[in-house]
Amino acid sequence: MTNAVPDWLRGLWKRLSIETADGQRDTQTQVFYLQTSSCFGDLRLPSDRPDLKQANFSSLTRDDAFALSRQQGFAGIAQFDQGQCQWVRYIDYQPPQLVRDIGLLYWQNDILIEKGVDQVYREEWYKVDDGAGDYTALVLEEESTSHRAVTWQASLVIAGDYFIYSHNRPVALPSAEMLTDCLTSLVTLQNQQDYLSCEISFGLCWSGSFPWQIQRSTIPWREGTALWLPSDLVVNLENQRVLQTIHQGDAVKPRRWRIQEWGTGKAFKV
Repeated sequence: MTNAVPDWLRGLWKRLSIETADGQRDTQTQVFYLQTSSCFGDLRLPSDRPDLKQANFSSLTRDDAFALSRQQGFAGIAQFDQGQCQWVRYIDYQPPQLVRDIGLLYWQNDILIEKGVDQVYREEWYKVDDGAGDYTALVLEEESTSHRAVTWQASLVIAGDYFIYSHNRPVALPSAEMLTDCLTSLVTLQNQQDYLSCEISFGLCWSGSFPWQIQRSTIPWREGTALWLPSDLVVNLENQRVLQTIHQGDAVKPRRWRIQEWGTGKAFKV
């Protein structure tokens, strides 16, 4: 597989449907997929997810927690070769699986068809925006912790004015088929919060009600808020870094994002 996807795959996509091996067809799950030339972000929200915009982790009921655990989202590097695309996940809302995420892509009129290679499924996609050729990808690399060392702590992918932000949970998930299975054996509220804290957020850089507005997220109470303040960002193209200032009460903490891919800089007003 090569490391760059073709021009026609780059941009923001929404899924029309998925058909799975058991014959089920889903047209209701809300799915956003954003692809740059190298990186991707993907957010999948069930239509029956409860309205939890006024909630927080500590206020979730058991039913709320299980509802959130059925969400999906992932981010990583895409590799493309001979009509097949493999999405290598470095951040995943669900527990990691051994099977590859790889699909055969082809057009059917104006609809992009994705047919599973290692799994049996068929998805239909339509392109929302091609990003006008303006794509950016930032990666926040994880430091070693007592839990593990992972490749990515967070990522941000941008196509035009759209973004998908992904931030890993602070702990590794236990081996399981689904996140719901992990919650079944929980013993503490802290476990539940850690397991559900993986954030995948979709939003608008500048054309929302305010800059960097989150539209949809795996953390419902993040919707309608700002991903960050533009004043907290400093772009250093010479060192291929974006410096972000994090305010935690009276403390200030820096984050140093690595520029994986850089477009026009319009999203950062550069």
